[in-house]
Parts: sequence; structure tokens; C-alpha cells
Amino acid sequence: MNAHASLEADQNKDNNFKCRGQFSFRLTNFKAFAEGRGPKEVTNETAEHINGLAWKIQVKHSEQNIGLFLHCEGNLADLAWTCQAVYQASVVSCSKGDDGFLQKGNGIFSAHSSSLGWEKFAKFDELMDVTNGFYDAKDDAMAFKMEVAAEEPKLMPGLRNEHALVVNGKVLFVNKYLLAAHSKFFEELFFDANAKETPEMEIKEVENAVEHFERVLSVMYPQNIELDDECVENVLLLAHRFLLGSVGNLCVKFLLEKSKMSAISKFRLAHQCGIVGMKKKILQGMSKEDFVVTAANYMDNLWNSKKLEADAVAELTERHNELFKKE
Repeated sequence: MNAHASLEADQNKDNNFKCRGQFSFRLTNFKAFAEGRGPKEVTNETAEHINGLAWKIQVKHSEQNIGLFLHCEGNLADLAWTCQAVYQASVVSCSKGDDGFLQKGNGIFSAHSSSLGWEKFAKFDELMDVTNGFYDAKDDAMAFKMEVAAEEPKLMPGLRNEHALVVNGKVLFVNKYLLAAHSKFFEELFFDANAKETPEMEIKEVENAVEHFERVLSVMYPQNIELDDECVENVLLLAHRFLLGSVGNLCVKFLLEKSKMSAISKFRLAHQCGIVGMKKKILQGMSKEDFVVTAANYMDNLWNSKKLEADAVAELTERHNELFKKE
């Protein structure tokens, strides 16, 4: 790893484990939210990392009031962990004035209590009064700010991601012991006799590789974030490449039990990753409807068929003939 990447790694590590931080959340389509025509609860997508934990701002619609909460993304499946934090919430002025509606709080975050704050933080009519200078009528937006000071979390084994790993030139922080326990690939990458202090990887199998690799990590303990149809293909492909069997098993379970992807898409993934049992189960479960070409599925089936190898096409053809054979 070059000097620039090394410096970046040190800086990122310091940022992830700093004891305090400040971040904001700009909620758009605020008028619809205030009138109850939008979602009842919204959490900002980008997290601020403080003492190894991810923190976000969460807003809720509560009749004539807005609820404002500090949300801690600890492991909800682990009932032992706790984290003491003090926080200060405010509404950001859109006219370069002082922040308003300032409130202070403190508490202990845990799996049972991952969001703390105020159910009735402020009244919507006061927030949207343009004379107060907080509602951006032009962009239909409202910005909230949170300042947080958090102690080091307790009873969270394996949580702290303190080991640098360079993926496609970007420094990520992982727990090398956790990865090595799940994968022979990472065991050798981190602990082989010739292993580098900061290993580097190049991922070319998927687009937006760093983002998808981070998604793979999020599926694992301690985050245990659920899969969805948008991410499962790339997560499975990367799990297959990096020998992360536990993640691959989660993908298979999701595809067989929850996914709305087409049967041919699932078959292609199973074949691509060499998951024989899944492939056979999908083939056996295919019906005539899975082979019928409609305007809705034409492009999907065409795209999948182009990515299949000859032997996989032969298996699909055999199943098609079984279903459509003459009586």
C-alpha cells in the first residue's frame, strides 16, 4: 500500500472510532411528510461513525408534531450490547441564521432501545412558518442536525472493525478475525506467512464493487442486515468468489424463500455459482408460466439466456420439453 493510501487508512480509522461527531439530515418533500401524505418514518441513508458504531437521524410523523430521534445501528440480534451517549438535536436555519428548536438528551442505546429522542420534537406549523427561517419553501426541505458524544460500546465482541483492507483502491475497515473465521480466502489473505500488513484486492466481477463488497459485510454478524432482490445477485457472486459460505447460504435461503426474481434468474445464479442443490430445486419447481414469453418478462428471459452456458441451456430445454410435451 502506498503512502497516500496508508495515510488515508489512518485517517479513516480515526474517523470511525472518534468519540464525538456532528451530522445532518435534509428531508425533502417535507410538505407532504408534514401533511401525512408521505412515509410515516424516514431515516437518513448515510451514517456517521462514532466509536465504531453507525449513527443516523430518524424522523417520524406524529399527528401535528414531528418526532426526532438519534438511531444507533448496533446488532439488533445481540441483546447484550449497550452504548452510553449524550446528544443535542436542532433544526438548521435555511437563512444562515442560528439553529433552532434545540433539545438535549442522553441515554443508553441497546438492541431493545436503538432509537432515542423526542416523540413530539416540534410542531409542523411552527417548523413551516417561513418567518422562522427553517423551512426551505423553494426546495420543499427541512434540515435537522445531531451532535453526538458516545462512549465505547460494551459487550460487543468482534464489533470493532480496526483492520485496513484496500478494495479497488479504497480503504475499508474490517474485522480480519471475523472474515478469516468465515473464509479460507481471507484466512490466507490476512494470516498467510507472506500476508501484507494492509492487504489489497481487485474486484472485477461486479460493477460498483466496493459498494457491493460493503453490502456483503453488512449481511454478516454483527450487522445481520437482511438481503433484498436489488442486492442479492451481487452479494452471492462475491460470496462465491471469496468463499464466504455462510453468506452464500443466506443468499440461497433468501432466493428460495423470499425473492421475487424470476425462476430463470435464480436458475442462472445457481448455475453460475455451482450451487447444484438449488439449481435442481428450481428446475423441479418450474412451471409452464416460467417459460411463457410475455412483454413483461421478455427482456429478463433474453438477458438471462444470453448469460447461460450451453449445458445450462440444455437443462432448461429438457425441463421445457417435459412441461410442454404432447399428451
